[in-house]
Amino acid sequence: MKDRLVSSIVCAGIVCAGGLVALVTGSAHATNGMALSDYGTIAAGLGGASQAYDNGNYGAINNAATLALMEPGSRLDIGATFMHIDAATWTSGVPEVDSEADWFLMPNLSYIVKSGQFSYGIGAFSQGGMGADYGKHSFLSIDPNSGLPTGLRDDSQVMVGRLILPVAFQVNERLSLGAGLDFVYARMTMLQAMPQQALMDMMTPGQQTLGVAAADPNTAMGLGSANYAHFDLSKLDNWGFGGQVGLTFKATDTLTLGASYQFETQMGDLEGDGSINAGVGSVYQTIEGDARILDFQWPATFKFGVAFQPNESLLLVADIKHYDWSGVMDSLRIEFRPNGGGYVDVDMYQKWDDQTVLSLGAEYRINPALRVRAGFNYAADPVPEQYLQHLGEAITETHLSLGVGYDIDARSQLNAAYVHAFENSETNTSPLVGLSSSLAQDSFSLSYSYRF
Repeated sequence: MKDRLVSSIVCAGIVCAGGLVALVTGSAHATNGMALSDYGTIAAGLGGASQAYDNGNYGAINNAATLALMEPGSRLDIGATFMHIDAATWTSGVPEVDSEADWFLMPNLSYIVKSGQFSYGIGAFSQGGMGADYGKHSFLSIDPNSGLPTGLRDDSQVMVGRLILPVAFQVNERLSLGAGLDFVYARMTMLQAMPQQALMDMMTPGQQTLGVAAADPNTAMGLGSANYAHFDLSKLDNWGFGGQVGLTFKATDTLTLGASYQFETQMGDLEGDGSINAGVGSVYQTIEGDARILDFQWPATFKFGVAFQPNESLLLVADIKHYDWSGVMDSLRIEFRPNGGGYVDVDMYQKWDDQTVLSLGAEYRINPALRVRAGFNYAADPVPEQYLQHLGEAITETHLSLGVGYDIDARSQLNAAYVHAFENSETNTSPLVGLSSSLAQDSFSLSYSYRF
């Protein structure tokens, strides 16, 4: 398998662009829809639950109000998650093909200060994404009408990261409030062939079962005479804004409630260069131009959680999250403008369902320095069968996790976690597609925290 540990890192540092300073995180892969099942190594060991207890600086992306639960002083968190995916696609009578992109790296960096009743700071976090790479030599790169190889790649990547400025206020011993301003970065690559039959379905009124497509007369004539149209949209990206509000409330000495709301992002269209290759077999005409993905956004998300600590050794946590995928994943809207004039507009239906995620976790303190954790995470996959994309198979549902935390000394702490997403498979039921996909994942997280 092709190792993408290096190439999958979008940005692991600070980049100056257009006079602005952007700190962006690395490539991630879907586990709950397009989101990760957890954010932060402590939460990872607890099934992703994070709303009602101090889960480190990752509270900035989970629930900013939990930052008020930290001890006074400053805290630096450095972490990374290594994710291995096992993605495959097949169709009737054809052996399955495995994704060549199988390793992903997600770094995170944050610094939080608590002074008096206020906690504030900055953090860069991987938000999520999806994708697969089936190379140039599988059945997915075969001209379906002539049976000849095209030599064109079948590949996609979607990556979202956030630079967050959180603030929390401890109102009293029981209530804390939090908010965050997010600078959101997204990048998308899509290299995929659309067979003539599918393209004509999208361009013919009264059919349009896969989506809607339109082109100027000259371009439409060229596409209509080709066996396929291969879209090569590489590294389309843009910035935008987001934010969240949250609270925690200590209902009793042993029970804490937490809730937060992450607003739908406001990002500009993803922009960049692109091309369309239209032809027969490996003989094709390339149309160069400018490409856009219109109105790609991260969904509004509501989260509610509880933390129950009956004694100093045991912590039990549970969260419910609701992702409004239907509000942002109705269709993938592609706008292509050839350099020679004309247009090609494609709306590929997605029609994702909203998703409710259940997270359960338990932590047990073996001694003053050592804690062990276990967790469970479940959510029905949000992708309708008739619109399943083999390059965006966000279909895992069930996760189990294990974690450990160790205090090196009074200031330093190490946390580690392992999460397994069990294999799930789904088949696109459209007669124009007929592809099946499966996905399983394993992730390994490690973080170091230092208190000043």
